[in-house]
Amino acid sequence: MKIAIVAPYFGVRGGREQTVYELARGLAERGHFVKVFTTDRTPSGERINHTKKGEGFEVERIKSAFVAFRVEIPLKIPKLSHFDIVHVISTDDIFTFLFTIAAKISKKPVVATVFTPLALLKHPRRFLRPFMAFIELISLISTAISDIVHVKNDIDFELVRKIKRNVVVIPDGIPKYYFNLKPKIDFRRKYGLVGKKIILFVNRIHPLKGPQLLVEAMPEILRAYRDAFAVFIGPDAGYVEELKGLAMKKGVQDSVLFLGFVSEEEKIAAYDAADVVVIPSIGEFTEAFSIVLSEAWARGKTVVVSESRALRSRVKGHGYIFRDYDARNLAEAVKEALKSPKDAPKVHSWDEVVEMMEKVYANLNR
Repeated sequence: MKIAIVAPYFGVRGGREQTVYELARGLAERGHFVKVFTTDRTPSGERINHTKKGEGFEVERIKSAFVAFRVEIPLKIPKLSHFDIVHVISTDDIFTFLFTIAAKISKKPVVATVFTPLALLKHPRRFLRPFMAFIELISLISTAISDIVHVKNDIDFELVRKIKRNVVVIPDGIPKYYFNLKPKIDFRRKYGLVGKKIILFVNRIHPLKGPQLLVEAMPEILRAYRDAFAVFIGPDAGYVEELKGLAMKKGVQDSVLFLGFVSEEEKIAAYDAADVVVIPSIGEFTEAFSIVLSEAWARGKTVVVSESRALRSRVKGHGYIFRDYDARNLAEAVKEALKSPKDAPKVHSWDEVVEMMEKVYANLNR
């Protein structure tokens, strides 16, 4: 098959961008012609190279007008008539919306991946909600006119099924090495954490990912577990210094460690060393699936997550969910997780996910 994958951004860090890469690479490895259409910018507006070939698939960067953060308008839309499938990844975007319209005009089958439908209506910055309502409107239109809608969790499935019959749930995957890699790094010895109860946070260090909740929860956790230690792994979104100040204010500066971005091997070593993995993301739209959750489970870890939609949908009885995005509730959940670990469920590799998606395409292309 000839497959067009449309995504607002590519080649930058992020869960959605990782999905695009893994899907394109995997489909190309299975013998399909794959071309990714994306903007010529990063989410913050910086320009990047227009074209690139490699990894078995093609990338075409479309010149776009930058309006605001994550708002891009393509200055042209290439012909899509020679593709068998057009897969639009992320419907809450003007760039992908216009490609969806173009694909329907060309009478091409469209698969639309929808992330956390209607969640932007509850954006924590209230002054943005009128614009977010517009974004949700174009997302609903894309959902309605697409041939098949792809979601990543059961709650999103139930929401989308109210307006669309053809909906499939296909998870994200993780690389195969997460299931069998044996890191050479002794994480505990490297960072002087032998004998500690390690509470691990892996994500961007950004307020919406909730690292501040873990820092605020540490005094209560330390009262129950004097050897508790919070480790934060992930790129700094300009928030680490503020978190260090918060740790000082709470008196837990000697029980937190910020490592920044680390290699995959070191991240896996951190998972292996951890007693609990915490994902305290704030808001319904901050997590559409959570690859971190799959990574933690692949290494057999007990998890504590917020009630963010995708997290509570996936965890259910396989971990601990704390309510109200509240640090006290997080502390109680972490203490319970340290006391009574939970078994990890099965998660999928990217190869398995690509095979699932390939079957969706094949059924649609009959």
